[in-house]
Amino acid sequence: MLLRTLFVLMLLAALTETIVHGVHALAQTALRRQALAAVHDQILASTTSAREAIARAIAVGGDPRDPKPVPPSPSPACRLRARHGCALEGIATVSFDAGGSGEASPCPSAACTIYEQGNDAVDEGRITATIAAESTTTGGGVLASRTARVTFRTLRVGPYAVLAGQADESLEALAGPGRVGDDGGAAPTGSAPGTLIDVLFENAVTGTTIPANVWHSQVQSGNDATRAWSP
Repeated sequence: MLLRTLFVLMLLAALTETIVHGVHALAQTALRRQALAAVHDQILASTTSAREAIARAIAVGGDPRDPKPVPPSPSPACRLRARHGCALEGIATVSFDAGGSGEASPCPSAACTIYEQGNDAVDEGRITATIAAESTTTGGGVLASRTARVTFRTLRVGPYAVLAGQADESLEALAGPGRVGDDGGAAPTGSAPGTLIDVLFENAVTGTTIPANVWHSQVQSGNDATRAWSP
């Protein structure tokens, strides 16, 4: 009888330990997923902040092809609230580097797939932002971190900056399905209208229009997209 009781107690202890380990593992997995979701949300928010910083720089007179935007200041934002306050915070650092451009040519050519409108009224350019985001506890412990690179089209006219694409499969929500790595300067193909900015001069008296396009062409580079985050 005593041996049976001891066996049952040992079995219960082993089962309890297994359950505790299982619950702990599930909690760790759930926390990791929440931390990655917090990082993703912070990158989305920081992408908006980066675009707004570029737009402000151009709106006050900055050169669209070299706007020199002031990076937004990193500030923590609560990404997961708990009963007693914030459980996870997101914070990100944004840095900018301007993209290169080719020489102006009178019209797009079939040899390139990216075209920037060089007409002075538009003066289109490109600028890339690197966003380094972290998910932290309120005590400052880092639970997850990711770095994303996003590219914006820059224009002399409003909205001054437009998201062109990103090189990360996990950030599809930024530009929408099928837009990963889109350069935002594609020529029309078949029924697809393309994304070129067409400029026309119109005679104020006769209403006659003539093309006023000046294209900066670039050879499209490969997109070494990182794989989606796991988990």
